[in-house]
Amino acid sequence: MNNTALPPTQASVDKASIDTAALNTEQLTRRSVTEWANAMREGRLTATECLALHLDRIARENPRLNAIVTLNPLATEEAAAADRAAAAGRSLGPLHGVPFTVKDTLATKGLRTTAGSPLLSDYVPAESATAVRRLQEAGAVLLGKTNCSEFAVETHTRNPLFGDTWNPWDTRLTSGGSTGGDSAAVASGMSAFGLGTDFGGSIRWPAHCTGLTSLRPTVGLVPETGLLPYVPPAAAGASLPAPNSMSALHRLGTVAWLARSVDDLGLLLGVLAGTDGVDPSTVPVPLGGPVDSLAGINCAWFEDEGTHPVRDDLVAAVQSAAEALQALGVPTTRGRPPGIEQAAAAFVALRTAEGMPEVLELASGREDGLGSNLRSSLLGAAPSTVADYRKAAAERDAIRAQVLGFMEQHNILLLPVASVPAADPRTATFNISGKDIPWTELGSCCRAISILGFPVAVVPCGLSSEGLPVGVQVVGRPYRDREVLAVAAALEREFGRFSPPRFRSLSESSA
Repeated sequence: MNNTALPPTQASVDKASIDTAALNTEQLTRRSVTEWANAMREGRLTATECLALHLDRIARENPRLNAIVTLNPLATEEAAAADRAAAAGRSLGPLHGVPFTVKDTLATKGLRTTAGSPLLSDYVPAESATAVRRLQEAGAVLLGKTNCSEFAVETHTRNPLFGDTWNPWDTRLTSGGSTGGDSAAVASGMSAFGLGTDFGGSIRWPAHCTGLTSLRPTVGLVPETGLLPYVPPAAAGASLPAPNSMSALHRLGTVAWLARSVDDLGLLLGVLAGTDGVDPSTVPVPLGGPVDSLAGINCAWFEDEGTHPVRDDLVAAVQSAAEALQALGVPTTRGRPPGIEQAAAAFVALRTAEGMPEVLELASGREDGLGSNLRSSLLGAAPSTVADYRKAAAERDAIRAQVLGFMEQHNILLLPVASVPAADPRTATFNISGKDIPWTELGSCCRAISILGFPVAVVPCGLSSEGLPVGVQVVGRPYRDREVLAVAAALEREFGRFSPPRFRSLSESSA
């Protein structure tokens, strides 16, 4: 890690009034967003104290994990503003004083935003992404930016600017990608929640790797205004460009988030959803209130997406989740939706047909500024025609229609997140059920759902044979995000809320 990216922990924060006996390491890593906000609104803790706790945690744990790459120098000011409001009897909103981190692909006003690329090493946006701004307007305190793979392409978090991010369960393992910086930060207690993105699994795979919950909302609920890659405005202070409504990145991907409880996911959904007048793909769909009952839910579960096998212990976690729902009165059957075995390949075909035009435009004439992995894949790709793109889109639409038909009878789907738990990114292939699966195909279960655009939560449902967390995907119908969260919450009650990493102590050496 380039430690010069991080300014020193703000020594000016007064920690004298913190009750360290009441807020020990265990509680710091377990507290939910709602618990932090309630403590500050009720005067049991100030936002300044909460920030100091997290900055101290960052100073101790970030050198090992390399999760946070840029601290927000205005965090102390934001926390102080929350404290002044509380002293005057006012709440800043549902996230009053809660410290959070943001993936480095989302623009943050006045704070370096690099997307992990040398092309943007000095880029400082004049405006924040809509999602970031909404969180701050709801009272949250921006701690800083988290590491990601360059332009969010790889499934392990590393890039030419900041290097690799590691897993707090075992620092030899990946924390996932491309939102791996946020997953490592939240799982280790450095941040209360993380705002990221999910195109092909970029929030779900990291949540699975670190034992967190996550939500990839229905595509179109949350604006992607301010999501890189885009060509930064030439004029100082100019507005961020509108996301391209024809881009596969924006038609299949979405802003997404991870946290330590399912309730947090729902709270954040209420803050983040809604049109912003800029992103043409967002739709004004009423979310409704939380769903408190599982009545009317009918579930189907399956062990993989039909092309790449999943390890038996991970399949067992999905089956256990299905059995838990059955015990709660939810009719549950084993069965894979028709067409889903073609979905991961269709996702890759559509992504390949489009290429990465936003990155190519940004890099035009400066291709040597890209990291070697991304440069070779971009420049080596064969050009596609509009006809190729239309054909890939038609395949996607046909698969989506088949799955929607299946979900008229089975409105919730359960399946694995990936073929393995968190793994060593230096391992090229994994032998599963006698078949060698390359690293790049471990997330086929995520890609198969990505192409549908449906809401999907990840909830931890046990441990692998090595003692690592195992997440399960809970998939619902379009705009039924609250229904998905109700099922995820029921599973969380059965399997337990997030537990801090127990594979080895955070203070132990990774040797």
